[in-house]
Amino acid sequence: MFVRILVAFVALAIVVGSCGAPAAAPEGAQVVAELADYKITVNVPSVKAGSVKIGVRNLGGMEHSFQVIKTDLAPEKLPVDGASAKAKEDGKVGEIASIPAGKSAAVTVNMAPGKYVFICNIASHYQLGMHVGFTVEAP
Repeated sequence: MFVRILVAFVALAIVVGSCGAPAAAPEGAQVVAELADYKITVNVPSVKAGSVKIGVRNLGGMEHSFQVIKTDLAPEKLPVDGASAKAKEDGKVGEIASIPAGKSAAVTVNMAPGKYVFICNIASHYQLGMHVGFTVEAP
């Protein structure tokens, strides 16, 4: 009985020990971003530099947009233009201007190593939480 319990704990330790931070997706891999009303999630936290196809699903109940911005700023710290209620798009390297509710679209972006932020930049959506950080690693 003791041996069976010990074997179970060793097996569990091996499984838990192998669960580290997710590895970057290889160059040319597809990233999937899902837009909900006031939230963006991605299937991987980073990719290797190069040509990256980003598939975007709008799971929300309203139209959203999708911008890829290269920046060292934190995802929630992009400057916002008070008049338009939109984030400034300095460093933008790709975008999908409009994705209707329930629809999907894709954009392919040549991404250099560094930090990025994916946002929806329809008025006030960025400020309401539609942003997520993303990292591109050297190949």
